[in-house]
Amino acid sequence: MFKTIFKDRAMLVFGIHLALFILLVGAAAALNLYATPDRIWFIWLLAGWGIALATHDIALLLKKTHRRERIFIDPKARSFVVQLFAYVAVVLLLFVVNYTQMPKVWWFYWVALGWGAGVAAQGWCVFYRHRRSRPVQSQPQAIEKSEKAPAGATRKPAKAKTGSKRPAAR
Repeated sequence: MFKTIFKDRAMLVFGIHLALFILLVGAAAALNLYATPDRIWFIWLLAGWGIALATHDIALLLKKTHRRERIFIDPKARSFVVQLFAYVAVVLLLFVVNYTQMPKVWWFYWVALGWGAGVAAQGWCVFYRHRRSRPVQSQPQAIEKSEKAPAGATRKPAKAKTGSKRPAAR
């Protein structure tokens, strides 16, 4: 079973990421509980790296799913969904860190505003920017022919059939 799962390079890299996560967070937890059991800090490592691992998993899941919606087939839309997930997860983590460690000074919203502006700009570019400039094809035959042509191939004009074997006069 493991040979079939890890034949794909992306799954192998994710498996290595998961194994390192488990080993190193486990080692950090053991070190924390042994050295300073009165102050628990490995939770922050677990949460931060857990967000990174979940983001890696979401990206892999969106890429490997065989559905036809735009977020699954368009790499820019997929990238936006992964970025949005990472943004929401990290901002929530920063809110928890801010609330538990420094409740008198609120700073997490600066990160949320700055990164949120970048995520909003990326969403606008992916979903709205080029929508108006794309030509609309009204004939279904033109759409089918353009989908069948290989990428980068140029189509030659069709020759007129004349009925005789002589070349047509120019």
